Amino acid sequence: MKVLPTVAGLVALVQAGLRFPCSTLTIQRLDPAGEPGQNPSSHVHHIVGGNAFNATMTGDVGARATCTTCQMAEDFSNYCCWDGKNLDSPDHQSHMYNTVNTDYFNNAPACPASHPVRVPQVTFETTWDTTKFNSMWPSGAPNPFVWSFEGSGYGTHADYMFGWKGDSLQRAMDKSECFYDGCGSIQKQNMAVANQCKVQDMVKEETDGWLPKLPGMSM
Repeated sequence: MKVLPTVAGLVALVQAGLRFPCSTLTIQRLDPAGEPGQNPSSHVHHIVGGNAFNATMTGDVGARATCTTCQMAEDFSNYCCWDGKNLDSPDHQSHMYNTVNTDYFNNAPACPASHPVRVPQVTFETTWDTTKFNSMWPSGAPNPFVWSFEGSGYGTHADYMFGWKGDSLQRAMDKSECFYDGCGSIQKQNMAVANQCKVQDMVKEETDGWLPKLPGMSM
């Protein structure tokens, strides 16, 4: 699987965007965003990014990670608007305002006066190569692949744990040169190096190949 995260900041007349590949860090049934500390969590996550990934993730993730599977070598995030004052709120939502109103990536509308600080948008392009399975169903028949989710329905989602090191993301967003693949202010690494970044298997269960049931179905 290839994942291409796109981080874009849209401010007034200046646009900056980064588009870069990330390879797999690990595939495990852990969910530090939705079910912190629970091992195993209710469903499998396909993780890309920094090796600070764990069942519980608090504090400065970027400072703890020592490698990343992303081409942007200073991005140790694990891939999930602001009022400019509060880092949290009682409902964990009202300090932010969502201006995204479509299912695809586009220029979001202006921020309201109550939440004037624009934050970067994150989008994912996920590509699955299913061509090696073409001979497993009759010619002309519909593709049988679906998104699996918790064993009871179809779906997919993404979680994001911010982990850009220091001010690296801000430096990129401040530069008009940083648009898609070009960004001289951010250190890049060869994907052969990124592919070597891994974490240990903390759940110890099979998640790949032919399985009798989806991991987590009985929970």
